[in-house]
Amino acid sequence: MSQGVTSKPRYITGFDGLRAIAVIGVIIFHLWPKALPGGWMGVPLFFVLSGYLITDLLIQEYDRNGRIDVLGFYKRRIKRLYPALVIMLFGTATYIALFARDLLYNLRAIIGSNMLYVYNIWATKNGDSYFDSWGGSSPFTHLWSLSIEGQFYLIWPIIVMILLGLRIRRLSIGFSMIGLAAISAILLAIMYDPMNINRAYYGSDTRIFAVLFGAALAFGWPSRRMKYILSPRVKRNLNTLGGIALALTIITFFGLNGEWRMTYMGLMFVATAIITSLIAITAHPASFLSHALDNKVFNYLGKRSYSIYLYQLPVFVFFDRLVKHHDAFWMDIIKIIIVLILAELSYRYVENVFRHMKKSKPWYTAFVSQRSIQITALVAVLLTLGTGYAVSAKETAHAKPKNTLEKRLDTNKDRISQANKKVEEQAKKAKQNDSKKAESHKIDPNSLSQADRDLMSKYGLTAEQFASLRDQRVTAVGDSVMVDVAPDLQELMPNTVANATVGRQAYSIPDILDSYNSQGLLSPNIIISIGTNGEIGENDFKKVMDIAGKDRQVFWINGFADRDWVGKNNDFLSKQDSQYKNLHVIDWAALVKNHQDWLGDDKVHPNENGSVQYAGLIAKSMADVYKDTNK
Repeated sequence: MSQGVTSKPRYITGFDGLRAIAVIGVIIFHLWPKALPGGWMGVPLFFVLSGYLITDLLIQEYDRNGRIDVLGFYKRRIKRLYPALVIMLFGTATYIALFARDLLYNLRAIIGSNMLYVYNIWATKNGDSYFDSWGGSSPFTHLWSLSIEGQFYLIWPIIVMILLGLRIRRLSIGFSMIGLAAISAILLAIMYDPMNINRAYYGSDTRIFAVLFGAALAFGWPSRRMKYILSPRVKRNLNTLGGIALALTIITFFGLNGEWRMTYMGLMFVATAIITSLIAITAHPASFLSHALDNKVFNYLGKRSYSIYLYQLPVFVFFDRLVKHHDAFWMDIIKIIIVLILAELSYRYVENVFRHMKKSKPWYTAFVSQRSIQITALVAVLLTLGTGYAVSAKETAHAKPKNTLEKRLDTNKDRISQANKKVEEQAKKAKQNDSKKAESHKIDPNSLSQADRDLMSKYGLTAEQFASLRDQRVTAVGDSVMVDVAPDLQELMPNTVANATVGRQAYSIPDILDSYNSQGLLSPNIIISIGTNGEIGENDFKKVMDIAGKDRQVFWINGFADRDWVGKNNDFLSKQDSQYKNLHVIDWAALVKNHQDWLGDDKVHPNENGSVQYAGLIAKSMADVYKDTNK
């Protein structure tokens, strides 16, 4: 092998390995979010890879020809990506029309926006949260990232050709790209809303920084100018940096929670920069990563990563709907096997068919000469008919009507946010006075107003109970059940700050509490309602209790839902109750079991009356703890 650089495009060994790591991360995150809470970072890894490879190829084309064939670029991208996407969309739509008609709502908008690569923009206002794991979510949620890449492919060859035509120093262009990436990351922080992260998470402007990192790398680290042989010292330094980048990337996958506030305040940007350095080292033919990531398993998965990514969520969603008890580990393995089978079929009969179509032959001659294309054509016709049947349904033209519970959850988010602002301002003022912070105002049960007595009646409390907890300072955290109940808690105990969002997992709670604690805003009473969306881990539980310490009272409400992990969570909590003097497990499951008229249509979230009962149960438990407060 020549030591000099090459002017010809080269196949970059190791990149299929990176693609494999990315798609494995995403799949594990969707199946076992607790095991790999940062697995969603596989998407930024894809983004940086795309930004680098596409920009690198465009620069090479310009250097060879003095121009970029923009239309030719579009044709290659469409052949490479569009057929597999359309088949997946049509296949999913057909399945929905036949077996999951409750998912027909918004289907026209979903299919249309995906085919135009603007689904992420539509999802900022209409899509499910990427981190919502309750109810099986949508089989289309993951496609937001493909829209961002599609938008990038549309405008990027034109921009690159203009920039290169201006004869600007390429390293300067690369630094400019990093500057633009920083602006995008700032927008991510500005747009972040803990009650609704869709605008920040799905936005083209807020997530393009990963693609820009890859583009910047291509301008400063072109693949065709890398030497195959390096001096021992340089190679050792390169490999050391590669090992560090790989280790930090793995740490990111295992540790970066997509629901942390700090993730959107800069951690995602830093993690993407680390991933960019990993890609840079892997791109070098003399690095050990270039060879270590070049193996049969990784290459197989990497080459099929696009189809694997396409089919993973539809399979997971539909499998969970078909199989009642689907949470066992071996069930998840079956899901993965199905995804791999569909991905292999897509790779062979869709991706490869369109990628290898010869330009010299009319398209229709291939259908009589190649069996693979005949199969593809037949499937395409059947799925087109199925999709036509699906989108003909009137439900597909509009969003699913919200039931009473869903409307109330939306309203509650605003109510919680407004109440939080008032309480947090008061808490910050109280923080300046330690004695005021430490001692709650004591209410005389005999001096309660009529409004107070109305609240007592509403929540089923005695005057002594009400007086003991009315002015208690409370931090309430949880998932959508807490979104449902928090306004009642804030009505009953006005000094309550609630932090709740749909789809939240238990592993998020320690960091939320730690954030409040570091600001001096963590209250003496902590109410936790979590566990609907996944298992409560023992380590996460211990972290919560460590943060709470011995002086704070922790009121942890168990759950009620027809999910395997809910029963396990309740059993776990009951065992912990005797281990901590300041832990009080509130048995909502036992109470609501015989009062399911307190629940909404999903038989999980309390309805309006159930929310009052839920808050009243918490209040009575707290009053028992503080029964001597007003004596």
